[in-house]
Amino acid sequence: MAHFTTPQLTRRTFVGGLAAGLLAPGIVQAQLPTNPDVVVIGAGAAGLAATRELMGRGLEVVMIEADGRIGGRAHTDMTTFDVPYDVGAHWLHNGSSNPFNSYGRDNGFTIYPAKDEWRYFDKNNNEVSEDAGDAIWDDLDDMYRAIGRAADGGRDISAADATSSVSGPWAATAAFNLGPWSMAKDLSNFSTADWWNTPDAGPDWFCTEGFGTLVAHYGAGIPVSLNTKATKIDWSGEGVTVETSQGTISARAVIVTVSTGVLAAGDIEFTPALPDNKQQSFSDISMGTYNHIALQFSQDVFEMGNDGYLLYQVADDGKAFGTLTNAGGHGLAYCDVGGSWADELERQSVEARIDYALSKLRDLLGSDIDRSFVKGDATSWGQNPLTRGSYASAEPGAYRMRSVLRNSVGDRIFFAGEACHPSQWATVAGAHLSGQSVASNVAREL
Repeated sequence: MAHFTTPQLTRRTFVGGLAAGLLAPGIVQAQLPTNPDVVVIGAGAAGLAATRELMGRGLEVVMIEADGRIGGRAHTDMTTFDVPYDVGAHWLHNGSSNPFNSYGRDNGFTIYPAKDEWRYFDKNNNEVSEDAGDAIWDDLDDMYRAIGRAADGGRDISAADATSSVSGPWAATAAFNLGPWSMAKDLSNFSTADWWNTPDAGPDWFCTEGFGTLVAHYGAGIPVSLNTKATKIDWSGEGVTVETSQGTISARAVIVTVSTGVLAAGDIEFTPALPDNKQQSFSDISMGTYNHIALQFSQDVFEMGNDGYLLYQVADDGKAFGTLTNAGGHGLAYCDVGGSWADELERQSVEARIDYALSKLRDLLGSDIDRSFVKGDATSWGQNPLTRGSYASAEPGAYRMRSVLRNSVGDRIFFAGEACHPSQWATVAGAHLSGQSVASNVAREL
């Protein structure tokens, strides 16, 4: 299953020193032209790809971004821990077909395959053997087959309803893996048809310098007007008029790459109003919440080398995290939460979330880890007004709204982003490919 920030669960084929030259050069801050051919809203992976494609075809483009940086949900923070810290997307999904894989290699980044090494702990915080851990994957396989039966039978229901008969000892853990840790939603909040009809993903890869650094490098040199928020799109005339916090732009077309969360919240007004089914698609292909609780250690307390996974038996309430250990060899542990538990945790302080994750790891690994703990941080993508979530998937019964979301309106308003890609949704690669594809369509229309 493809996902924007989380590990690809590959076991048993389930669902199947940094060089300064690698850091992105200075961003090209663009002025707002009066009458470009196209306005691109959002400078994430989709917006960057769309703008580059359109410029390559000789069109005049202005890309605007509400934030003070490019990259969107792919951003590497170099200051919090003094090492690359991906506050958003971290996994390069879909193996060699991911365009950022080849781009990174061609531009001197360290791109390497994710390994499949795990440590498992039971409900009493005791480590279990790898063979005993196979029970997790048995329950996962049962859930996988149950979802498949529902989807193949034409029942677009929730994953929770489809898997309700799975009751093995690790069923709650499997549900956590399949839902919050993968889909950024509880099983009750996403569609079996949407999940099942996405092609199996390839293996995962990592970028030592940070996925956000890689995306920023790709976007360097593409003109963008930062701190420029789109507030209204008027398409009552022949073209479009985009009102922004920095002025008004008239153009022949607009490509909107903001998240479905931002669109569903009505943060951009459309005049005239968009068709009802289009508006409904923003809510039906809804954002999930997925966050890192990042803990820095001065040594490898997990004893798995770089990029291992730690998983413990999840209680029936589903309140848990999964851990990527010693990410990239930088001493960071990504203790990741998703779904309703992530939403609940966002209402707590960063310090409380750090204490929560550190306390659980102390239960599993012993109090000696405190000697190696340096500091922590936590992300809050659900409360970020520029994203209103982490990545999108269809609500139960709403798989058909995928195509509605992708449709243009009036041959002037086009939509791109991870939620719009037909097969690689919830990934940075999907956002990039969506941006390229939509830009090609716009160029043909113009």
